[in-house]
Amino acid sequence: MSDSVPKFPPRPSDQGSLIVSSLPDQLPLTLRTAPVAAPPPRRRRWPVIAGGVLAALLVAGGVLWWSTGSAPPQPAPPPAAPAAEFVFARAPETQRAVLDSDCSAHAYGDTKAFLVDTPCAQLTRALFTTTTADGRTVHTSVAVVRMHTADDATRLGDLVRVDGTGSVNDVLRDRVAVVPGLTRLSRGGFAATVLDQHVIIAESDTATPLPDPMAHKAEMKRVSTAALDLGVGLN
Repeated sequence: MSDSVPKFPPRPSDQGSLIVSSLPDQLPLTLRTAPVAAPPPRRRRWPVIAGGVLAALLVAGGVLWWSTGSAPPQPAPPPAAPAAEFVFARAPETQRAVLDSDCSAHAYGDTKAFLVDTPCAQLTRALFTTTTADGRTVHTSVAVVRMHTADDATRLGDLVRVDGTGSVNDVLRDRVAVVPGLTRLSRGGFAATVLDQHVIIAESDTATPLPDPMAHKAEMKRVSTAALDLGVGLN
């Protein structure tokens, strides 16, 4: 047996060899200076939302301006007229007014004497009813004396407004109408006014007067004053 040891080829490490990289020792300049691309930024939603809110405000402001600024402000409605204290109804007996051309024949006192000397052109009379606040029925006679001139009407109006000078007969006094408990209305309240050639006279009374005579007359005078408007255009 041979004591010689076989010989094998040496290993690479035995030769001190290294695996050398194929990359160059230094990167090219263009690769060393090129910026690294950053990821795209996330879009913020608040500018979009703010823009939408601003647009909505502008639209709302435009609508408000159009509804309030484009038209002139409307005036406030006038206050409602107060309700009348007395509401009158025409009595059935004089649905058609009582007419006469001889006023002196339907007058008394100084008023009769005046109408004899200064004849009227037309006498128109009618009876009305109304109700007081406590439910009592009031009867009102309205007479319209049409004179030939406005001056004659003024003189007659001045005369009848003086106490104790008489007046034109109311329809109860002349028995044109009949009301139980009343024979005339001159004991109640009186009122008169002059409109051009016309003298309007109103007399009111009730069969159920107030206990206080002064209060009764004052109440009836308010009724007669309110009734003067009934004489305008009476027919």
